[in-house]
Amino acid sequence: MNILHMCLSYGFGGLEMYPLRVGKQMQSQGHRVFGIAFQGSSIDEVMAKEFDGSLAISSRGYGYRHLLSLAKWIKQHQIQYVHCHKSSDLALAVLLKKLCGFKLIYTDHMGVKKPKKDVFHRFIYRNVDQVLSISQFTLAHNKHALPVADNGIQALWLGTDIPAQLPDKLDLKAELKLAPETSVIGIVGRLSPGKGHFELLQAMQQLDERFHLVIVGGLNAKQGGDDPYIAKLQSYVSDNKLAQKVTFYGFSSTPEKQLSGMDVVAIPSHLEAFGLTVIEAMAQGKAIIGANTGAIPEILEKTGVLVDPMNIEALAAAMQDLCLDQAKRESLEQAARQRAQQEFDQKVHVQKLLGVYQAL
Repeated sequence: MNILHMCLSYGFGGLEMYPLRVGKQMQSQGHRVFGIAFQGSSIDEVMAKEFDGSLAISSRGYGYRHLLSLAKWIKQHQIQYVHCHKSSDLALAVLLKKLCGFKLIYTDHMGVKKPKKDVFHRFIYRNVDQVLSISQFTLAHNKHALPVADNGIQALWLGTDIPAQLPDKLDLKAELKLAPETSVIGIVGRLSPGKGHFELLQAMQQLDERFHLVIVGGLNAKQGGDDPYIAKLQSYVSDNKLAQKVTFYGFSSTPEKQLSGMDVVAIPSHLEAFGLTVIEAMAQGKAIIGANTGAIPEILEKTGVLVDPMNIEALAAAMQDLCLDQAKRESLEQAARQRAQQEFDQKVHVQKLLGVYQAL
């Protein structure tokens, strides 16, 4: 198959990494994969390097103005399926579909929060062949909000690479010059409001020097972070003298390495549509503290500790208890990895995704 992933975004979080990861897996199975991204974005850089072909555009407006040129490029590469990953890309994709005749798939990575049943959105979604929701949580919202028939929308959990054998753990404590007895709590992902970093910092105020928080994620907009939010986090650390208990690790293209060196992974997102970091941590066999909201309970099931992400006292208590209870940690680590292997393997996910394409 010839498959095109369209993702017009300057961010570089889980949403943007998804088409890159599934695209490479599709290539490994013999399919040709192409991409359209914003010129100069991190996604564009990877697509240009890894995919069979890519097209960079300066803006959506450029895409509309050069619609015929984009359509010519798509026809030249005999694209059969176009997969969009942002709702704001759908109008452009629908117009291209009218000119090229490909099948159009859209994965909603966020969960629709307001009804989209006006004339414009009815036209858009009438031309989308399949809508995919990344969790049962978002599927319920999307069925209510989108003008799509039940047979035009389904849930498909995301996947991640799961090594057959876990590699040697990164010695984060040595790297960060921490005492060997220190308990390392980590969070990995985009630094943006609602992801729970601020609440973790508040919780760290209630813990003593035996505990250290490692925040892995880009520290500027180019790397997917939210600049005002990052400044807020850094100011809080400075104002509350937390520098000795908190490390801003920065962006990592291999977050599984940093995850491997953490004792406990905390994911107190306020309302996560799925939680790619959750399954990445599960794949690494980590003990996880997750929010009791959104899709995280669905993903973790009984393999992690769930807390109210806005209850700082409960969050701090869960962090301390799990760090100090080795038997409980080990039990959760084993259960989480086993569930990841059964439900969230990337190869299985891509096979199901290709099956969705072929059924259209």
